[in-house]
Amino acid sequence: MPLRYSKYITAISLTGDFLLLNLFFVFGFIFSSDISVTDAKYLLFYLYMNFIWLLLIVFFGAFRIGRHTGKKAILFSYIQIVIFFFFAFLMYFQITPLSYYPRTFIKFLFPAFFASLLLWKYGLYYIFILYRKKGFNSRNVLIVGQNQTALTLYNYFKSNIWHGYHCVGIVDSHALNPVHKIGDLSDISDIIKGQKVDQVFIALEAIDENEKNELVEVLNTFSVKIRFIPDLGNFAFQSSEIVNFGNLPVIVTHPGPLSYWHNQLFKRIIDIVVSIIIIVSVLSWLSILLYVFNLFSDRNGVFFLQKRTSINGKTFTIIKFRSMVLNAEADIKRASSNDQRITRIGMFLRRTSLDELPQFFNIFLGQMSIVGPRPHMLKHTELYSKIIKGFLLRHSVKPGITGLAQVNGFRGEVKKLSDIRQRVDMDMNYIKHWSLNLDIKIMLQTVLLLLKG
Repeated sequence: MPLRYSKYITAISLTGDFLLLNLFFVFGFIFSSDISVTDAKYLLFYLYMNFIWLLLIVFFGAFRIGRHTGKKAILFSYIQIVIFFFFAFLMYFQITPLSYYPRTFIKFLFPAFFASLLLWKYGLYYIFILYRKKGFNSRNVLIVGQNQTALTLYNYFKSNIWHGYHCVGIVDSHALNPVHKIGDLSDISDIIKGQKVDQVFIALEAIDENEKNELVEVLNTFSVKIRFIPDLGNFAFQSSEIVNFGNLPVIVTHPGPLSYWHNQLFKRIIDIVVSIIIIVSVLSWLSILLYVFNLFSDRNGVFFLQKRTSINGKTFTIIKFRSMVLNAEADIKRASSNDQRITRIGMFLRRTSLDELPQFFNIFLGQMSIVGPRPHMLKHTELYSKIIKGFLLRHSVKPGITGLAQVNGFRGEVKKLSDIRQRVDMDMNYIKHWSLNLDIKIMLQTVLLLLKG
């Protein structure tokens, strides 16, 4: 097998950082200034600059490019580092009598430095991916215990070879239908030696107590790293981390990518911008037009207000254009096809989905998002939470006007229980795999569906 380890990844990454730093800020300073910048005063500044950069790299953990480091993590780490470095850079010239960099030069210096830095980091990122795909910098891993979670991990290793994990197989003594099995638990010592295993992933739920004690004794004789595979069941869609309460490790879950502040910020910016555009360009005149129509009909108002369930189980008042006559069942009964409660203009509003547009006020106020699980009336939240497993998990993010379930055809009247189950499955899939690209894709699909009628 090719060389499995590269001890120089961190060194290569940091070397590139410091070369770019000094290329832009030392040589750039020398070439942009008319004064002598090689005396002791300026050498002290160069040392300060490199020291501050090193501190920031260590503080934000950017010196690590691990097997699970994502492009977003790299981007946001270096955004923070460059911002703090910029203030430290300016502060130095405020407390020393040194000549300042030319202001026109600084305007281009930091953007060019940041762009070059990202180009370097992403270039290195993809080089490592190709390197691992070729079989280098790989680690042999063994899975102990077979259950569905362990099999999922095995398939992940096989289909994502760019992580650099080579799974030699599964060791198990109890599975009725063993898959990818290379031995029993009694064979684990020989397998670790023969396959040169570096890491052992243990599915604790698939091993009985006596075997756990024996397994500990065997693994303690090797220098392998041990990883545990928890079976989180319906909570598996959530991101998780280990938090120690004294000597007791506890798995803490949080709802996927949208639990991170930067993802929430980007999503919120899009919500605000789009909601302002819709409110100003469409709702400003459409609301007046519908108000005029209402004057010549039942005069029961243009808007329909109703309590719905929002993020973390909170309630909010949803705003829609009224499409039904006033009725006592509005808060307990969904609209159905040929529903006698729907007015003539309401039928048009519902067919074109124009009745949903006032929810952009909810979005602007931060109560909803453009894309997310559809909010249910309180009566239905209470009902479905009792009969649909994991139903309340969809409330871990803000509700939306449209969502992954809606653009895949799971919308409208609920005629059977499987309808709502499929919607919940789609909502869980959205929460687990959220990205800005997914939101944009869903928004475009929604527009196309509306245009097609």
